Amino acid sequence: MPTRNLWKLMLGLIIVFIINGCSTQTDANSNDNNGAAGSEGPTISVKIGDQELLTKPSDRSLSGSYRNGISIMELLKGSNIATFAEDNSSILSVKDFSLESGMVWELQMDGQIIGKADWNNVVGYDSQLVFTAKSKDHQEPLQTVTLTLNGGSVEVDLQHSYIMLFKEDLTVRELLKSCGMVQMDDGSRSVLSVNDYTPLSNEVWKLKVNGKLLLDNGMDMKLMPHDVLEILLTIR
Repeated sequence: MPTRNLWKLMLGLIIVFIINGCSTQTDANSNDNNGAAGSEGPTISVKIGDQELLTKPSDRSLSGSYRNGISIMELLKGSNIATFAEDNSSILSVKDFSLESGMVWELQMDGQIIGKADWNNVVGYDSQLVFTAKSKDHQEPLQTVTLTLNGGSVEVDLQHSYIMLFKEDLTVRELLKSCGMVQMDDGSRSVLSVNDYTPLSNEVWKLKVNGKLLLDNGMDMKLMPHDVLEILLTIR
């Protein structure tokens, strides 16, 4: 083989080895940052009993805020998933869900209950974080009702749900009056404002129970366990 062709062959082999080496290192770095191939990163669930409150897969992904070695508290705070008390002694809300005073959030990571002493534990890339609403007095089965504030397309930042313990003979009116974010008229016949927002002349608050519009005389309707009462701001 002519010397010229031999040098070309050797140069080609050297280039192939360099490319393969770079590819291997890139794959290794990718695995270091993202875990196993095909993994989608850590996820979150928010539950009442067996009911999952986050229905969109995009709402459950934490991969955008994840980094190697990140702690549970750092991940939850950095992603705005959870709001903590000022002294970090408890979790006040998760996503857009808050609990009444008789309830607490139980957090599990990969099937293990996580107490506040464990909030500095490292989150794995494939970890599953599950928040479950629990009664402080261990009421089983847990029976709740949910009040959802929905600003619609008018007040897009007004999106929050309050999970409350169910009580016998609880009416729509009583549930509205129990929420400090809702202001009603003197006779508690209608909603005046929500979170200090008063509708303009072309706007109105509408009430829905489990997605169905509530009639004007529906304030005395008795609620059932797991009902969802929604206050929706719409254009007239």
